[in-house]
Amino acid sequence: MDTQTTTKTQPIGQGYSDNYPCICIQDYETNKWVWFNVYEIFQNSNDLEEFTELMKKARKSVAKDEWFYSDCLYLNSIYSENIMDYELYNYLESLEDAIADGHSVSLHEEFISALGTEYFGMLSEMYYGEFDNTKEFAEHHIAETEDLDSIPYIISSNIDYSNIWYDLKDDFEEIEADGKNYFFSK
Repeated sequence: MDTQTTTKTQPIGQGYSDNYPCICIQDYETNKWVWFNVYEIFQNSNDLEEFTELMKKARKSVAKDEWFYSDCLYLNSIYSENIMDYELYNYLESLEDAIADGHSVSLHEEFISALGTEYFGMLSEMYYGEFDNTKEFAEHHIAETEDLDSIPYIISSNIDYSNIWYDLKDDFEEIEADGKNYFFSK
């Protein structure tokens, strides 16, 4: 008796990654769910149209008809149960820019969470630096922007940099990610 074997290929991106944005696709009818690494899907597409086709294949591998995204990782800033492919694509394009500039996935996610989707692709442009705390940031910023040599030492040595942060909050955003404090100009 001859046996025939067939190989079923998994859709691109199927699986969970602790390090990159993932989304869980769930079938409404059967409750079957599968995790997909959407960053991997993004990297395997050349444009939005190709990304949309790969996402359709991923969804079809889980559900015949009705589906929803039941969970996510590194996508909370844009998450909804039926997030549109173009919004995922724009987010991942922004992430790609941030990674290329040496920033982490979690910093990108916190940046978008704090400032919103209108800031896609602007993380590196707005990045000011990493500091231990707001006092250190304020001291650095004042030293870089003000001529402290023109102020008598008795005054400059008594500047309360902790309070200066409160005046700088309108122009800068503090974002915590990866156990560190990052500052961005607004």
